[in-house]
Amino acid sequence: MATYREVLAAPGATRLAVASLVSKWPISMFPVSTLLLVSPVYSYAQAGAVVAVMLATNAAGSPARGRRIARHGAPAVLRTCLAGYLAGLAGIAVAAAVSAPFAIVLVAAALMGTFFPPASILLRSHWTAVDRGRGRSSANALESALMDLSLITGPLMASWLSTSLTPVLPLVLIGLLMTLAIVLLSGLPDHATPSAPLPRHGRRLGGAALVSLFGAQFFFCTALAATEVSLPVYAQQQNAAAYSGLLLAGLSVGSIIGALVLGRLPGSGITRLPVLLLLLATGTSAIGAAMFLGPLAVAAVSVPAGLATGSVFARFFTDLGAATPPGADHEVQGWANSMTTVGFAAGSFGGAALADALGTPALLLCSPVAAAVAASLATWSATARTRT
Repeated sequence: MATYREVLAAPGATRLAVASLVSKWPISMFPVSTLLLVSPVYSYAQAGAVVAVMLATNAAGSPARGRRIARHGAPAVLRTCLAGYLAGLAGIAVAAAVSAPFAIVLVAAALMGTFFPPASILLRSHWTAVDRGRGRSSANALESALMDLSLITGPLMASWLSTSLTPVLPLVLIGLLMTLAIVLLSGLPDHATPSAPLPRHGRRLGGAALVSLFGAQFFFCTALAATEVSLPVYAQQQNAAAYSGLLLAGLSVGSIIGALVLGRLPGSGITRLPVLLLLLATGTSAIGAAMFLGPLAVAAVSVPAGLATGSVFARFFTDLGAATPPGADHEVQGWANSMTTVGFAAGSFGGAALADALGTPALLLCSPVAAAVAASLATWSATARTRT
């Protein structure tokens, strides 16, 4: 773990790691919190619509928020976004509490997503500035591991607060956590913002290497989301709902281990993005095959199958940094956030639809294929970068 100690020993790195984890909890807590708050007043389908609207508006506005940071500076954009985000969050809570017309809840969700604070956009730039060269892979791996940690602990916190205390409390905590994250990030220098005016973004971001990398990220997130949504559905179909958390936790634990291992092997051939994506395809195929054997078999392969997940996330962050044109850091991260969000939405919908229509072993028809397409696009991106 010496490499990670070096990363965290860099000036500002500890504060950055805390800001990273704190900023990830709100997004991981929101779906469960919304389901438990909105569904008793309206319906499960309408609660899902609230989450979908927030994610869609967040994805649509992410590139624009990245450009605004580059042009106007991070502090001003963060303050404005935080105000709109908190207003939308409060709107959802109040509308559900008074049983307001459902359209008001959707408007509040759209406001929340439109002004979603661009914390993750800034985090990538800060990690790159904190630890360059060999350490960039280690910093990205650490960031990926923190993401997985938030995905495990966030829903648990939201569920406990909603069921043990009151359903509105998780939304209050989400607002407080996001505010704390913005305060922490606002105190850090914006390394990626150039002082000179930026050229028009359309001319900077049209390269084949970057576009194909965005495509690979979309298909990767589609494969991952389809796998994640299939596991609890599979447990329910097998009358083993108690296994749902175990299967998802196994996948996440494997992802954390894989991310941290990648940080120790930045120069190894196995850490090339196409290779990792093919390993992910193999892992999801193993999960699909194990579904024919029973929940215990799926649990046995979920941890090793998840090893490639965190590694792929970390590798994407590193390759995106290498393919980003000068001065376009924030906008590229904005597009990357959009691809992640849209990919997860597509995978969740596709995985659930396939599981409902064909059974959960239909995972073999979705996740491995999407991961293989991602590997092809990543190979294309690497070839294009070599030629330029």
